[in-house]
Amino acid sequence: MKIVYLHYHLRRGGVTRVITEQIEAVRDVHQVLAVSGEAPHEPTSFPVAVVPSVGYDRDRRDRFSPERSAQAILDAVHDHWGASADLFHVHNPTLGKNRNFLSVLRALQAKGAVLLLQIHDFAEDGRPGNYTAEPYPENCHYAVINSRDERMLQRAGLTAEGLHLIPDAVRPLEVVPPVGNENLVLYPVRAIRRKNIGEALLLSLYLGERDRIGITLEPTGDLDVRSYRAWIEFAKEQKLPVDFGLGIDAPFEQVLRRARGILTTSVKEGFGLVFLESWMVERPLLGRLLPDICTDFMDRGVRLDHLYTRLEVPLTLFDRECFFRLWERCYRERLASYGLEVDEGVILHYLGGIRNAGSVDYGMLCESLQRQVILNLQESPPLRREFAELNPHLPDLASHESFEPLVPRNRAVVSREFSAEKNRERLLKTYEEVK
Repeated sequence: MKIVYLHYHLRRGGVTRVITEQIEAVRDVHQVLAVSGEAPHEPTSFPVAVVPSVGYDRDRRDRFSPERSAQAILDAVHDHWGASADLFHVHNPTLGKNRNFLSVLRALQAKGAVLLLQIHDFAEDGRPGNYTAEPYPENCHYAVINSRDERMLQRAGLTAEGLHLIPDAVRPLEVVPPVGNENLVLYPVRAIRRKNIGEALLLSLYLGERDRIGITLEPTGDLDVRSYRAWIEFAKEQKLPVDFGLGIDAPFEQVLRRARGILTTSVKEGFGLVFLESWMVERPLLGRLLPDICTDFMDRGVRLDHLYTRLEVPLTLFDRECFFRLWERCYRERLASYGLEVDEGVILHYLGGIRNAGSVDYGMLCESLQRQVILNLQESPPLRREFAELNPHLPDLASHESFEPLVPRNRAVVSREFSAEKNRERLLKTYEEVK
């Protein structure tokens, strides 16, 4: 079978890694070709054809129609093989990064192309700037990376026969033994806003005397950079035991060698590799659980019940009226972005529930309110104790030894259930079903 892997680009990142692993998994059985909107930034072990009209809108200079773009893709495929492809495995086609892309896919279908559309991120899932009301392509197959997305597409009308679950594979990672007496709790992340950096700083209040939290990489987007710099300044002013940018000038393995545990406080993930990879480097994972994502892992035997799903913050620790105003404004703006009507009853029900409960999840607070909470806890040891009592699953980040039996157990499960071989089996089975 001749398979084309089609994506906007092949820049370093999660989707490119997935495409590379998929190609490596099946290339001994099928002929493969990647079609990208731009040349790869790094050498690849597989053939790549560049068709600029499928790149991001912000990077394109052409004015191709969807039909002309589709023909350019087919011409590139024919130039490589002297024949047409049997299957186009398309990654993240619905994200709105190229406003012509869905029309390009329909034009490919009209010319006889068989499509497998793999969704990594939904524009409908908190990305209104990428949203388009254009319908998803019909009469093709879809793939998703987790069961939550599978359920959503089934509720939207997809049949089970046309929907395939293809979890990401977990790479075999070198185990780097910890050295010295350093007690670093490492958050190996590019510090964008959805990674909830403020919660990592809050957790630093519950470290042992010699422990520190380390964040590896800085963000690149303007809004994320401003947020990141504000957290650096705040941590410096309050003398919090948090280090930033540990992975900028040092290899990850060198930073990892200092770490006794891995941290995550993210409030949103597509697949959630951190919940698996921490065990592969033989470090316990600490922090926040994302049930929608992690259910897949726990169903396969990964133990994550020591993680918390919420950090309850009493309304007395921050400006509650400011929170209520911001939440309502955000709710109204998001619905407007998606062309949906506001349900006043939802606003009353949600905010009324928070008032009655007397607390809210820390991850729901904006960054200025998160800082208020940290300041209040930092200034009052009694409040810190009360906060810990309110959150019984708040991890004691100094107690690394208590996780020792869990690490080898979870590492064995991850190695078995999310291996490259498992990924290969799923892909080959899916391709047979699609063709």
